[in-house]
Amino acid sequence: MATIVFGKGIEPGGMELEDMHFEDICPVCAYEHARYRIWESAESGAINQHSGISCPACGYKLHDDEEQ
Repeated sequence: MATIVFGKGIEPGGMELEDMHFEDICPVCAYEHARYRIWESAESGAINQHSGISCPACGYKLHDDEEQ
């Protein structure tokens, strides 16, 4: 689900933030179905990019931020 933000420093008509989920190879155990997420957040008029990886096979987790 996309979020549309408005405010100082952001497009006057608003901007749709990205929130992508996909599967790819785990960087630790090479499991082919690790879960990746790349999303954006709006803070103080700036758009920030975040990412995370979660592997159900080996338990590897790399989360830039827990923000939803």
